[in-house]
Amino acid sequence: MLAMHGEYKIEVNEHIIRVLVKGAFNDVAAEALAQELVARIEAFDHAPFVILANLLEFDGGTPKVFAVSDEFNAWLNQHHMIAKALVFTSEVLIGIEKALVTSKARQNIEYFPSEAEALVWLAQQVNEFYEKLA
Repeated sequence: MLAMHGEYKIEVNEHIIRVLVKGAFNDVAAEALAQELVARIEAFDHAPFVILANLLEFDGGTPKVFAVSDEFNAWLNQHHMIAKALVFTSEVLIGIEKALVTSKARQNIEYFPSEAEALVWLAQQVNEFYEKLA
């Protein structure tokens, strides 16, 4: 069995799932992260949520990492995610991610240089979501 390369941390606060990703990932770490996210999302029991992912310290990953991400995001598309904000400034990694994780194309997703900006946008998305329901 291969060792996990890369680190992650997941925190849930009300309807916000915050993910912090660090280092270079292999498929073992990507699978572990995806499995934990699935468990956290399923715990919402169909309630709407948003994701804030801080990838400023993400150094990339193997091709399998992006395949795992694509599979996870295809699964995510079937759930009640309102929006996803990615804090990610590497244009090269953003380009690779967009090319290899095509399942994200239908998501309400934006890229930001800071968590503060991402949180403002997520709050706007949540407000708009609930205004449409009213």
